Amino acid sequence: MGRPVSTAPLPPLPYRARPPQVLLGVGAVLLVSAGASVASAYGGSPARILLLALAGTATWYSLRAARTGLRSSEETLAASAAGLALSGADLGGPLFGGNPGSAAVLAAGFLVLHRAAPTTITWPLAAWGGGQLAVLRTLDDIPPALHTGVFLSVALVGLGIALFGRRIVARAALVTAAPWWLVGAVGGSSSAWGDAGAERWLSAAMMIAAAAGLLLARLRAELEPLMGPPVAVPVLAGIVAGAAVTGAFSSLGTLAMTLTGYAGVLTANTAAATLTGWRRGLFLPVALAAGIVMALLCIVQLLVRERWSELSLLLLLTALPTVVVAVRRPDDRPVALPVTVGCLAGATLLALPDGLVGPVGAAVLLTILYAVAMTVGAALDASSRRATVRAAAFCSLATAALLRIEDERTTLAVLLAVQGAFTLTWAWRTHVPGQPLDTTSATAWRGGALQLVAAAWFFAAAADLAAVEWYSLPAAAGLLIAAGPRLTDGPSWPAWGPGLLVAALPSAVLAVTTSDGDRAVTVLIVAAVVLVAGARTGVRAPLLVGAGTALALALGFTVRALPWPLATALLVGAALLALGMRRERFPVDGFGARLADLR
Repeated sequence: MGRPVSTAPLPPLPYRARPPQVLLGVGAVLLVSAGASVASAYGGSPARILLLALAGTATWYSLRAARTGLRSSEETLAASAAGLALSGADLGGPLFGGNPGSAAVLAAGFLVLHRAAPTTITWPLAAWGGGQLAVLRTLDDIPPALHTGVFLSVALVGLGIALFGRRIVARAALVTAAPWWLVGAVGGSSSAWGDAGAERWLSAAMMIAAAAGLLLARLRAELEPLMGPPVAVPVLAGIVAGAAVTGAFSSLGTLAMTLTGYAGVLTANTAAATLTGWRRGLFLPVALAAGIVMALLCIVQLLVRERWSELSLLLLLTALPTVVVAVRRPDDRPVALPVTVGCLAGATLLALPDGLVGPVGAAVLLTILYAVAMTVGAALDASSRRATVRAAAFCSLATAALLRIEDERTTLAVLLAVQGAFTLTWAWRTHVPGQPLDTTSATAWRGGALQLVAAAWFFAAAADLAAVEWYSLPAAAGLLIAAGPRLTDGPSWPAWGPGLLVAALPSAVLAVTTSDGDRAVTVLIVAAVVLVAGARTGVRAPLLVGAGTALALALGFTVRALPWPLATALLVGAALLALGMRRERFPVDGFGARLADLR
């Protein structure tokens, strides 16, 4: 007996084609290939009539297959009919410059067949392809100035098909409309910026329509795999529309250019302040991209033309809606606040060249901006303060540069003192008691101290005060202020030591070397007060610095009163005492051995 036949199911194949479909595909390829060969080899009316007759026959059987539900036969016969019609209607000629009539007629015929057999995917695809070919062949007969409009019109038709066609048709229309859209976008941008009269505005309108069509295509779920990241299409649409609008309005003069830039800023800020839900996710990237492009292009043009007053006005107008966003949407305040401060600071500086404001007035306005930034910024969370601090730092540096150039030392000293006070207030408000200083807060304490020290130095220089204490004591106070909360809860030497030493050393050295009795008495009294204060409060650094300063003064005047041999003996003796005590505490080779053990 033979072996039993296995009845186990066969493993699934990696493809779903069935034998009839294979036969249909091979037959279609052979038929269309033979038809194309006949058209190219023989040509003439008899060959074309034969091919069109075959195309008509295939169309008839495709329509019958559509009515009987034979989907594979329906599509294969329709594709064969389209291929034979392509070969027999002289569509295989040159892409440009050929006869567009046959392509247009054939596209219209395919549209009629699509109405007769709505389930057949091939007919709308063939109609779309024939229509594109007809447009390409008419380009030589169309004035070059209208080419951009033609490209964008075809792209809009393709986007319309992508919006309402079946999935396969929609995807094919979107892919084939993309080159038209890109070429039209490039040409439309050039026309909106370079042409004159109505052509400029027509191109801008077409660009906006093309951007809107692309954005609408993003709404269809079937096209999502072809559209890239979710923000890619909205951003591209916003850039294209913004560039076209800016180019069109730039021809109307400087004021129109300024208002266009402001319109871009207003668009971005209004969208950020009002849009919610799914509309925010779709339209906010469009508004931001369009607004930013419009503002930047206008700013660049104004800079190139050196229109400083208009630039100042544009930045001032830009700050106004940003303030509204900062007030109405606390979540956007970390971005809106530094943008507002930066725009107002830029507007202030750009008002200088045309004399709208003087250097001192500009410095005062920058200081007011600094105060607002530090006051409002202190209420933000820790991760959102850095941008505000950078904007405020720009205001401070600009203030110092303006007044230093103008040699306004007294005014600079006053404004730096005001800024330093606001900086220290910000540092105090942002510090959490009991917690170590973070990097931003520590930098704020140091920055505020530096501003106060610089203010004191500029004031001393403006008043021609030459005594060293006018410079050493502010520096010492700055070092103490820079320590911040560590003065009360940290180790005393890192917090108190540098400042006290900077305050004591220069005055003590000058008191000894110049025999200045008044300075010596003052230094001695202050050292005694610091010594007693350190002892009463239990802080080591003031105690030791005060005692060391008093001892240094006594020893210094003693050395000055002695003849130089005795003074030398005194200094050498003191050095030996110090060295002996140190080596007894920290012995090294030789110092730890007894004298009897030495050789």
